Amino acid sequence: MKIALIHSHLSSRGGSQRYVIEIANNLQNLGIEVDVYCYEYNKNACYLELTNGLSVSKVYTREVVKNNAIQQSKQNLIKKILKKAYGNNFVKNLVNTFGIDYLYSIYSTQQKAKKVSDIIFNSKNNYDLIFAHEEPLSVYAAIKYKKISSIPIYWFCYDTIEKWFLEWKDKHKNSLIRKILLKNIYFKYDKFIINKYVDKTAVLDNNMLRRYQKLYHKTPLIRRGGIPEEIFQNERKNVIREKYSLPNDTVIIFILTRFVNYRRVHDIFDMYKKLSNEIQDKVFIYLNSPITDQNYYDWCTVKYKNILSLKNIVIDLGYPRNDDEMYKMYQSSNIFIFPNENQTWGHAPLEAMGSGVATFVSNGCGISEVISQITPETIFEVGDTAELSQKIERVITDKTYEEISSKQISYVKKNLTWKKICEVYVDDFKEMIGDKFNVQHLR
Repeated sequence: MKIALIHSHLSSRGGSQRYVIEIANNLQNLGIEVDVYCYEYNKNACYLELTNGLSVSKVYTREVVKNNAIQQSKQNLIKKILKKAYGNNFVKNLVNTFGIDYLYSIYSTQQKAKKVSDIIFNSKNNYDLIFAHEEPLSVYAAIKYKKISSIPIYWFCYDTIEKWFLEWKDKHKNSLIRKILLKNIYFKYDKFIINKYVDKTAVLDNNMLRRYQKLYHKTPLIRRGGIPEEIFQNERKNVIREKYSLPNDTVIIFILTRFVNYRRVHDIFDMYKKLSNEIQDKVFIYLNSPITDQNYYDWCTVKYKNILSLKNIVIDLGYPRNDDEMYKMYQSSNIFIFPNENQTWGHAPLEAMGSGVATFVSNGCGISEVISQITPETIFEVGDTAELSQKIERVITDKTYEEISSKQISYVKKNLTWKKICEVYVDDFKEMIGDKFNVQHLR
């Protein structure tokens, strides 16, 4: 069996990028031939250590400095003109209020999707199935290719257009005109082509399932994320403790995140303020948090200036360079906190649990519906820093965080490895292509 796997942008170490690469590797281990296609690829910035055995074809790469300089110059000129016009507040408000930004995005996405479809077609490979991941660019490219090849499409819907264009446009969340136009007119095109051409869809959690039902009036499958089996063989580390010369009885709280509003980094600082003085003296908070939103970062540093001056709170703005560096941080910690709101799944908490770290997540994360079945005491209401501080104080006082981590890692071992996730996908593929299914015995 041979599949074409599409992800729009393999150019960073993000959660959806990790998902695609792990799926590709593990499907190959199960005997399925996989070719990866994308619009943009930067192998040095996107899990280089995991892509050596993969065939990755791309339209564009940031690593190429000069490529058709004249054409690029014309495109850059047009972009500069549009960007300058968009910089005018009146024009910006007009564009966003009437959803013109969405229409332009769909047009641009379709142009890019055609380019991805073309490189799949020009490869002259005979595929049995297209596996599209995440955003419209991927699934639209799959649809364009399906019109030529007539093979089935499996779409892994990581986030919905409603989330991108209605909920992540903070300045226009309350625009009634925008909501009416997008929901009742503009989204109709997306609904039409998805329902006409996509054969099967999967999402990560029930929150996304409900969003999908609302948009497309169909019920997708739920397929979780996973972690590598070899993680369980790693021993606990003391990298953070040794680097900052921390006493053995200090409880290390680790947060792997980014400075962007919906990640709610500020909740960590508010939580710390609510801890008793005794517990504050016992903890060391280590945030590995690159800046995505400069304004949000600046706001945090001003509002929490006094807290950030403390020696037992450290912010590291550099993202881990590789898996080894990242997992050493997890394995050097006692507690992991993930306060996000409106978060599809949440891969970092899964990695933390697999590393033997007591993991606390907000109920705004999809993975909370899994963790609530294992350790319900580690789930807290989004933004309720009083509840979070009480839970953290209790587990530190009672020293139960090791008991929590034991329960969590046991569940992850049994249910949430990439191999187990891919075995479920293989069953889905078999159901989709029927008699064409031909895969080696699962190794």
